[in-house]
Amino acid sequence: MGAKKPKGMLWTKDFVLITVVNLLIFSSWQAFPFVLPVYMQSLGAPDAVLGLVTAVTTVSALLIRPFCGMILDRFGRKGIFLSGIVFMGLASICFEFIPMVGAILALRFVHGLAWGITSTSSQTVATDIIPPKRFGEGMGLFALSASLALAIAPGLALELFDWQGITPVIILAVGTLVLAFAFASFLHYRPIERHPTFSMRNLIERSSVLPSVIVFFLTACYGALVTFLAIHASAQGVNNIAPFFTAYAIAVALSRPLLGKMVDHRGYALVLVPGLLLMIAALVLLSKADSLTLFVLTAFLYGAGFAACHSTLQTMAVANVEPQHRGAANATFLIGFDSGIGVGSAVSGLIVAVLGYADMYLCFAVLPLVSAAIFFAFARHRKPPRLANETEETHT
Repeated sequence: MGAKKPKGMLWTKDFVLITVVNLLIFSSWQAFPFVLPVYMQSLGAPDAVLGLVTAVTTVSALLIRPFCGMILDRFGRKGIFLSGIVFMGLASICFEFIPMVGAILALRFVHGLAWGITSTSSQTVATDIIPPKRFGEGMGLFALSASLALAIAPGLALELFDWQGITPVIILAVGTLVLAFAFASFLHYRPIERHPTFSMRNLIERSSVLPSVIVFFLTACYGALVTFLAIHASAQGVNNIAPFFTAYAIAVALSRPLLGKMVDHRGYALVLVPGLLLMIAALVLLSKADSLTLFVLTAFLYGAGFAACHSTLQTMAVANVEPQHRGAANATFLIGFDSGIGVGSAVSGLIVAVLGYADMYLCFAVLPLVSAAIFFAFARHRKPPRLANETEETHT
């Protein structure tokens, strides 16, 4: 058994380790989405096929997440987490040896399965480690690692691809996973009472369905935003949209720790509602933006708003769930997150075809209002309770 730790202590060795591991995992994952379309184009893939690079991984991650959550809860975290990292590394290596468009798409599907296992496991381990009284703050800080990876990895991967092709990108992706595996091996994992009996009821955590549904509508906005952002900006005379993503990452990084604390001490509604209002304002502004300054302002508003909503909903999804059901809870939440992006991307294309880019963003500005209505109609808890039956002991 582990020794006692100070009550409510957040910055433990395990918290630092899982945050670093998450940074490395996300860095490996984010090395491919922007590079593979360019690589496939160089192999002769038509534009219609390039859009499938993201679609196939969304589908495969959605398929595997509920089963991964159940397995995490039934058989423990460590073996599944480490196996997922290895699986993800092997899939990444294979991109080096199959320079064919169809094979790359098939491999990307497998890569998405590995990603679904690894990311679900990482978030579940983090929810085990973070102390109950500082859960919102801890999840906000943990999620910063993903934002940092998004800010750094795609640009670095593109630079490496322009330099020497796909090989150094694969080395980067696999190297970060080797480090992730090494650090993850030193984590102390929560012991789970194992029940190796399959049940369909264990695939979805019912108490996490509400935040999953709400985040579905919000990530649908994100899917629409990123799918047509560059095209919309170009149509408005703004050709260099890279500062948008930098501003977005800065807004998320600055707001997440503070917002997490507010969720812990002030409750869900006080953080969620301003976040929804910021998202609405950002989408309306985006529909009118015609200069880089306005696009950057949109990024700040949207980044702060989405960070507020995500911190709140992520806490809602896990805060009153028994430890042995947290794998399913995290999987349930991530299913809503992933499917929202996929549906938002697809539906936005249909709306653009009829209304154009600006009016499409105005249409999606309605979805945060839908999310607010769902929250106030169905949320029973307006403040995060202590994690169910949680203790302040370290993991053994």
